Amino acid sequence: MEQTSNLKLPYIAPSQAQKHVTHNEAIRVLDALVQLSVVSRSLSVPSAVAAEGTRYIVGTQATGLWANRDNQIAAWQDGTWAFFTALEGWNVWVEEEENFVVFHQNKWISMEIRTNPVSRLGIEATADDTNRLSIKSPASLFDHSGAGHQLKINKADDNQAASLLFQSNYQGRAEMGTMWGRDFRIKTSADGSKWSDVMVADGATGLARFPSGVAHAATGKKQSGFIFLPASSGVATIFQPSSTPATPTVVSVSANLLNLGANMAAAIFATSMRGSAMVRIWNTTRSPAQSAWVKWDTTADQLQVSNPDHIKSWLKGDAIQIIDPLKKNIAIDISPLMQKAFGAIFLQDGVSLSAGTAGDTTIPCNELSPVSSSNLVYLKGDEKRILTVTGVYG
Repeated sequence: MEQTSNLKLPYIAPSQAQKHVTHNEAIRVLDALVQLSVVSRSLSVPSAVAAEGTRYIVGTQATGLWANRDNQIAAWQDGTWAFFTALEGWNVWVEEEENFVVFHQNKWISMEIRTNPVSRLGIEATADDTNRLSIKSPASLFDHSGAGHQLKINKADDNQAASLLFQSNYQGRAEMGTMWGRDFRIKTSADGSKWSDVMVADGATGLARFPSGVAHAATGKKQSGFIFLPASSGVATIFQPSSTPATPTVVSVSANLLNLGANMAAAIFATSMRGSAMVRIWNTTRSPAQSAWVKWDTTADQLQVSNPDHIKSWLKGDAIQIIDPLKKNIAIDISPLMQKAFGAIFLQDGVSLSAGTAGDTTIPCNELSPVSSSNLVYLKGDEKRILTVTGVYG
């Protein structure tokens, strides 16, 4: 008997007897397959009770009356199961799943028609595993429904980033949010790789810092504000000359410790400077002279340097001094004081120093320290005063 190409409906042949039988068979097929909706596609054994016209997608490894009918449409008609083989592209509504499936490459595949949840969404753009929501549009509107509207960006914990990133040609140019902490930050970049902090607002106090400084609105020149040293910082001595001039020499070198012999360390780094400053020392026995940065004294006879590589070639008997042999000045890094007093290290434009009864002085700072993110403080090589910091310009 000839049939139609897709649904396999039987044709009524010329001069055929009992034409109604063929016609009714075609009607039954249409009833089963048009506006196709099945109860389930998870059963591999037919239901014991089925209402007339009930349809299923036969599950995998089917048995019993459904044996060898995997993925076919099973319809209960006239007291028996009728089976229909799906063709490429057939769509079926699965009542149990409340979703459509499509027959593709000999298997049924779910069609994602829901929007809650949906794994990806692209509007005039292609969403991917990272950008699961992608939009290409001249503008986007997040409107209120009632009164106000909040845009929420949540992160797993404080060690992650929750931010808005502004790009140009897919390279980062500005970012704002809570990046790698609880403080709110605004930062900028010219190339997408090197970033500068514009503002940091403390998450606990709300106090704002401007690490890169503030420029004058008219001139564009950087402005400096004077920051008094908090009273809780105590006496911040950054330089105290030796009361008994001496010429220390190296006794031994051990990793980052420099032994200068009995009571010689204080001639380089006074105990009162500990926790406030680092000082550059010079080995004048080397040619040219080599330098290292002293962090603090550990005992009366030792100095600790910031980088042990700087002293690994130094030997017993080498002469040490704090005065630059060429420039005749003394270089000081006050980053330890900044960290203790302000909780951050920054590029200061200058420092205000007190020398007690010897008077006060202000020293500009414009050279970046090689061992911190602060600027160096330079003193004259013949400085004889004890100097403490009263404030910082930054």
